[in-house]
Amino acid sequence: MNINWKPKAWIAILLGVVLQAFTFLYLNRPKIFWAYFILTCIVSTIDWKYQTLFAASFSIICPTHAYLVAKNFESSDERGWYSQWWGIPTIYSIFFTTVFLFRSFLYEPFIFPSTSMQPTINQGNHIIVQKLGYRTYGTFGVKFINSEVSSPNLMQRGKLYAFYPPHKHIPFVKRLIAVPGDTIAIKGNDIIINGSVLATSLVREAEKAIVYEQKLGDITHAIQRIEMRPSRDMDEVVIPESSYFFMGDNRDNSADSRFWGYVSSDSIIGEVVYIIQ
Repeated sequence: MNINWKPKAWIAILLGVVLQAFTFLYLNRPKIFWAYFILTCIVSTIDWKYQTLFAASFSIICPTHAYLVAKNFESSDERGWYSQWWGIPTIYSIFFTTVFLFRSFLYEPFIFPSTSMQPTINQGNHIIVQKLGYRTYGTFGVKFINSEVSSPNLMQRGKLYAFYPPHKHIPFVKRLIAVPGDTIAIKGNDIIINGSVLATSLVREAEKAIVYEQKLGDITHAIQRIEMRPSRDMDEVVIPESSYFFMGDNRDNSADSRFWGYVSSDSIIGEVVYIIQ
């Protein structure tokens, strides 16, 4: 390839503002690209965790550095294919497509916006949802597939799942309480599944809330009750086929299946597999 080629400074600056680290591919400096790319990923993760905007600084740092490289560019190195006019669009498209498909079909991060799952998930906590097998695929507001969960065995009482409730088109996260064919009734603080009351024991009392430990199948988890609020009783019902009953762990401050009904199998996004406090 042509080793006498010299990049244009204005293109390097423009790419630095828009694509940041990728401008160094145009400048035929792959080592600098990888350094900025890895650093950007680290800083973006910190931003995601702490809701900061440090990664935005690369929109200034990268074009400034790119201008200096272009200004002092030496045409001694063989020009790599990635610096061609089609190189960066191709690499960026592959990168974005990989991220898009990963989030759509494998794992997707969310920021939990409410207090409805306290004490398990606090407002502002970050969660990771595993999506493979649940067949409600999509991300960034784009949906590809809405189909029933591939296997009922993926849906286990006591686990946390992300889903679309019947009344809204935004993801919710709640705990699965009952599966198709189960009977469920709520009497005061007692939840009765298939005729058996869920075992509950006191953990601690605070000024505004009481924390209990509850056992659901093989899973033991914490729930929170607000002493001043009356419980929402519910007569015994049978969970319909391909439907699921969810409740929040903050039992007296959660909009869930007690209020808006069952969640259909084709609305399950995936299982919550990681919570970042």
